[in-house]
This record gives sequence, structure tokens and C-alpha cells, in this order.
Amino acid sequence: MIDKITWSTGAAAGSAGSASAAGYSPHLTGKVLAVQVAYEDSPPATTDLTLIDESDPAGETIVTLANQATDVKLYPRRGVQSNANAALTYDGTRPVSEPYAVHGRLKATLAQANANDSARVTVWLER
Repeated sequence: MIDKITWSTGAAAGSAGSASAAGYSPHLTGKVLAVQVAYEDSPPATTDLTLIDESDPAGETIVTLANQATDVKLYPRRGVQSNANAALTYDGTRPVSEPYAVHGRLKATLAQANANDSARVTVWLER
């Protein structure tokens, strides 16, 4: 089953070029297949957006968009490791990757924006 979940960072607070905001999804369990970010209120090109699973003990970032404010749809993947923590590859050079597994709320953080800027985040999640 695939779910589509949408939420907002909320309006950024602070000075122009240094305003920030954070918004949270409901509790989710599954694999992140795709992420769409839609910026609202014309944030500047200095805007950063990060998406994390707040319950991930390793603090691994799912999406990092630095110095850009153009709407985008991504299919984030992470490299896979063996039981010995060696990177798995198909042929010694091409890495094997998988969707991010999440269990908890996803946190979208907007930084270096202007006051009242925001981003709407949509995640397609396989359960």
C-alpha cells in the first residue's frame, strides 16, 4: 500500500535571509518512495530545506536542499551495507541503494528564508 502525506513547515520567523521554520508529519512507518517540496511565498535562493526522521538514532538526513527555492520532486535513496559495514555494489563500482525506512514523525526544516516563507512537503510512503 502506498500513502501520500502532505504537511507544511509553517511560516518562517526571523529576519530576511535568516528566518526559519519546522513542521512535522504525523507518525509514519514505511519506506519513503518519493518527496515533493513546494515552496510558498517566494523564498530567496539562499533557502535550505532538510527532511529527517526525528526518531532515527543515527540522525540520517533523507533530503537536503541547499541554497535553492525551486519546487522539486525527488526519489531519495541511501547506500546499502553488508553485515560487515562494507558498501554493497552491483559490480564493484555501482552502489546498491534502497529507500529510507522510517518509523516516527518526519521533520521538515526551512532555514535561511524570509519571514512568512514556507514549504509544503509531500511524501509517498510504502507501507
